Amino acid sequence: MSPRAVRVAAVAGVFAVLYLITPPDLPLCGFRWLTGRPCPLCGLTHALAALSRGQFAEAMRLHALSPLAAAMLVGMAWGHPRLARLWAPCAAAFAVYGAVRMLAV
Repeated sequence: MSPRAVRVAAVAGVFAVLYLITPPDLPLCGFRWLTGRPCPLCGLTHALAALSRGQFAEAMRLHALSPLAAAMLVGMAWGHPRLARLWAPCAAAFAVYGAVRMLAV
């Protein structure tokens, strides 16, 4: 099995698990536990689970950048060199979104 096929199977497996299992509603984020404010990634697991079930409005309510995170996962599996250049802008988008989220709540 090629490395690309392994990556694609891994991402498909992640989405299959998220489709089948609802993540628990536990406060697992250390940042949120300490400060009471959401970090840039808070709600992303629940949002990706909602996306895997086709619940786009719920995913956007939980985390506005969840479609971007899903695209990043698919891009990681695809493994094309051009897609690798998108990680820095995507990480910057998560940082800006997280800062706005932390200040607005």
